[in-house]
Amino acid sequence: MDNMKRFFNPGEPEQEQNAIMSEISGLSWDTRIKAFGICLLVAVLLGIGSVIIYFLGGNLTGFAVLYTFAVIAGVASTIFLMGPMNQLKKMFDPSRLIATLVFIGSVIMTLVSALALKIGVLVLIFVIIQFLALAWYTISYIPFAREAITSCCRGVMSV
Repeated sequence: MDNMKRFFNPGEPEQEQNAIMSEISGLSWDTRIKAFGICLLVAVLLGIGSVIIYFLGGNLTGFAVLYTFAVIAGVASTIFLMGPMNQLKKMFDPSRLIATLVFIGSVIMTLVSALALKIGVLVLIFVIIQFLALAWYTISYIPFAREAITSCCRGVMSV
């Protein structure tokens, strides 16, 4: 548990970061872990529900809306671990800025293309972009992962 605390809040003394987060949120570390788990579970259930709606009913709009809310709930779940301001700082860090902006734009465009435009091809394109942007954002937390993936893609493209 202590290693997880240090991972999400590096560079701060452990007692200090717990005191700051508990004071700001009013939640203990155990409560924040439970809230993270619940929010992540909601995200997974929404994701499963979106796939079921699409494959059983063929409802692309329902799929897009549920999938988008699932992804948002998954990203929001980490707020319980590192706090809202720390989350925003990390999201808009220069190393993650492009992935964050592409992700936010694709979330908006997924909903617009599903609810207003009702163009299925656009919905699927923006869902794929959403997924790829979130994956690129997520791997930015793994040291050297982006470089390894970029190197692999270059190797595959040059063959």
